[in-house]
Amino acid sequence: MSSLGKLIRNENMKIYRRPRTWLMIAFLVLAIGLMSGLMKWDAGSDDHADWQQRLSQQNAQLQQELQDNEKLDADEKTDIGNRIKLNAYYLDHDIDPNELSLWNYVNTSASLTILVTILTVIIAADMIAAEFSWGTIKLLLVGPASRSKIMLSKYIATMGFALLLLLLSFAAAFGAGGILEGFGGLSRPELTIAANGAIRESSMIADALQKYGFAVISLLMYVTMAFMISAAFRSSSMAIAFSLLFMLIGNSLSALLSGYGWVKYLLFSNIDLTQYLAGASPLRPDMTLSFSILMLAAYYVVFQFVAWLLFTKRDVAA
Repeated sequence: MSSLGKLIRNENMKIYRRPRTWLMIAFLVLAIGLMSGLMKWDAGSDDHADWQQRLSQQNAQLQQELQDNEKLDADEKTDIGNRIKLNAYYLDHDIDPNELSLWNYVNTSASLTILVTILTVIIAADMIAAEFSWGTIKLLLVGPASRSKIMLSKYIATMGFALLLLLLSFAAAFGAGGILEGFGGLSRPELTIAANGAIRESSMIADALQKYGFAVISLLMYVTMAFMISAAFRSSSMAIAFSLLFMLIGNSLSALLSGYGWVKYLLFSNIDLTQYLAGASPLRPDMTLSFSILMLAAYYVVFQFVAWLLFTKRDVAA
């Protein structure tokens, strides 16, 4: 085994031998189980027996709104027309849009990736700072491995933990959905309205993976930022506190400052790529998907460089 492989194994042992790690994993599984139970309970309180009648009545109301309300702009009229088309499609193909399938559980679990991010940020913020607070960094540095290789092993082990939590989240939600709703909805399509107004069927699993994919981007950026902050502090508690603080207030700060043009250059303004999905609007009208990807790439390089610089140049004599 290469020296890097040994270092990664050593970092994984540090992560998974701590009871805190397994409490985090248990907490994540419990949160997904609770979410699934609440979704099932909420769906059980609704009567789906007359869903066709309700959709027909809704379409009639929407048609009446189009005819009576002359103040509607073009976008509002298009939105109402799309809702009418979708409802008609549901009726023609005998699809109850409010009936839960296992994909509803999986898609909802994608919103819990914020919990995965928080748990991973705690690990990431502790990876370097804890070595200094415990004094164990000297034991690492007396070995033959360079500081760069030590830092890389810590980063890889942290991202491996993040990947484990993501896979566990997806599997737990998929399993809960299958148990509660059955696996008959595996082939159920995702319905969207194309730009030309046509109804388009797509794969549910592709839609779920897209949601998870966007979550992975934000996870990667937050964890890398936490890793950089960890390299800047000797106290692991301070590193964790600052990492979580930036993570939790960043999006709110960007929304608060959205009236200023320069806000588009902030990390938190670009980290949520779901703002470019159909039906959503970016924080600033002049922002594009390619711009946000470019900004995230730039921040990623800066975070990695600063973390490397802080770790490799830090004095460990004290």
